[in-house]
Amino acid sequence: MRRDSSQKKYAILKYVILGVLGTLLAADAAMTVYSIRMASSAMSPQQQIAALRIQLKLLNADLKRAREIQQDIPKTKADCELFENSLPPARAGYSVISADLEQIGHNAGLQIETLSFHPTDLAGRGITEVALDAVVSGDYKNVVRLVNGMQRSHNHYIVDGLSLANERSGQAALASVRVNLHLKSYFKAGA
Repeated sequence: MRRDSSQKKYAILKYVILGVLGTLLAADAAMTVYSIRMASSAMSPQQQIAALRIQLKLLNADLKRAREIQQDIPKTKADCELFENSLPPARAGYSVISADLEQIGHNAGLQIETLSFHPTDLAGRGITEVALDAVVSGDYKNVVRLVNGMQRSHNHYIVDGLSLANERSGQAALASVRVNLHLKSYFKAGA
């Protein structure tokens, strides 16, 4: 049943793309006719032929790009399905992400002080976007290792921002920094 819904979505997407491309081609053709009429009085026949050839090249390039997009739709659909299938289900996603970030932080030599989740269901997509806020402490190299570890993780993370956090009172480690991390990740909604 989900596959039928997904196939319908991609069929609709295909027709929307083809419709937009058709509209663009029609507008391009209308502009061609308008340009030819406006310029025909001031152009010699050779200039008109040259202008028509240029316009023909542009139209052929538009058609070629439209065909490439149409041929890429199955690959794009497969990539979307691969992405969706790689997401952890929402019921286990929080523990999966927490454990993954703890392990990445440990391997990077960082301590994750706080980690909070802020979910948002993406309507009609079957995916939940989760904003994560974390505070980590360690040295600069360890922060870089943490970001590299997130890039290599099998989970999907988007780093929205990094900023220095305020030092807690009583912390005097000069080589240590506290960093606010703002991330996004995704879960399969309702799974």
